[in-house]
Amino acid sequence: MKPLPAILFAGLLAVSAQASAEVVNLTNSAEGADRDAGIAAVKDKLQAACTERKGTPNADSFEVVFERTSENPDVPKPYYIDAKMQCELP
Repeated sequence: MKPLPAILFAGLLAVSAQASAEVVNLTNSAEGADRDAGIAAVKDKLQAACTERKGTPNADSFEVVFERTSENPDVPKPYYIDAKMQCELP
């Protein structure tokens, strides 16, 4: 009967490891030639930052927080985008 408590203890550790996962909000910014390019660039940055931390990005939580367009026609990437996304960390 000694293996049963060891199995139960291992099961509790596995459940508590899953329960200790946390969801964090990552923020970043990017520039682009147009709005869509800026959004794609910041989304790529956020997903890369999440996977660098060995997390899972939640693409459905992506949200543009701030955007600005430069009035200067000589700026190569006139669209500036700030965004956030949730990342589930282990």
